Amino acid sequence: MYSADKFSPDYLLDCLKISSEHEALELADKVESSMFTWRRKACLSHSKASWNKVKDLMADTDRSDKNYTLAERAETLLYCLKQRYPELSQTSLDTCKIQYNRVSLALYRFKAWSILQM
Repeated sequence: MYSADKFSPDYLLDCLKISSEHEALELADKVESSMFTWRRKACLSHSKASWNKVKDLMADTDRSDKNYTLAERAETLLYCLKQRYPELSQTSLDTCKIQYNRVSLALYRFKAWSILQM
């Protein structure tokens, strides 16, 4: 693995030679899902630690963790990709978040309405 100072998201995007916004959106979906997975793994790798270790982790994030490093790189890559393609539509993850929020908001309103009807 390269060190963090040698990673260049712009160089990586140049090498990928993305030819359309559709390809850019597919890449954004993959990068965003990978970023989410790596962040989750980084959190899970520390989940069995004692309370003192958890406090230490909260105070000083373990930046040497491979998953943390990969998530940071993915976030940087996604940011650069969105700068190159400003008209890029929402990623699948963003769309799911919006749909889920609407569903839970509708359920909340329905429950509130049901309680008021009693």
